[in-house]
Amino acid sequence: MAITIAQICDAIETALGAATGLARSESYDELTDGIHDLPMLQVYPESGNQDAFTSTDRTTFRGGVRQTGIMIHADLYAQQRAHIGEDMKALVDSIDAITNIFEAQDTKPYFDLEGIKAFRWRWERVTFVYGDPQLTYVGARFYIEVRVF
Repeated sequence: MAITIAQICDAIETALGAATGLARSESYDELTDGIHDLPMLQVYPESGNQDAFTSTDRTTFRGGVRQTGIMIHADLYAQQRAHIGEDMKALVDSIDAITNIFEAQDTKPYFDLEGIKAFRWRWERVTFVYGDPQLTYVGARFYIEVRVF
C-alpha cells in the first residue's frame, strides 16, 4: 500500500471538514474527550480487508494486484438532543453539506490524495450517547470505504 491509513483519515477529514456549517472536525489523532462545538465531525479508521491475490484480476487489468479496502467512519454530531424538529433540521442541513463534498469528489485524486483508486460511501442516522453525565446527540455515521492498490 503506497499510502497510509493516517494519510487517508487526514485527507478525508480535511475534505469533509470544509462542509458548510461545521464548527469543528477532528481526524483520528485529534479526537477529544468531549463534544465542544456543534456540529462536529470525527474521522477515524474502523476496519480493513484485502482481496485475494489472483492472476486474472479484472478490476485492474493488471494481473496479480491485491486491492485493499479500508473502512473509515466519519461521525457527525449535529446537535445535542432537545427538540426533535430542530434537531432533525440541524442534522439534515449537515448531511446535505457533507454530501455536497462527496459529490465534488468526481475526479482523481479523490480527497486530494494520490493512491485512492476508488471509494464508496453511505450514511445512517445515529443517536450518540456520550460523556459522563451521559448526553444524547442527534447525528449520522458516514461509512466510507476507500480502495487502494
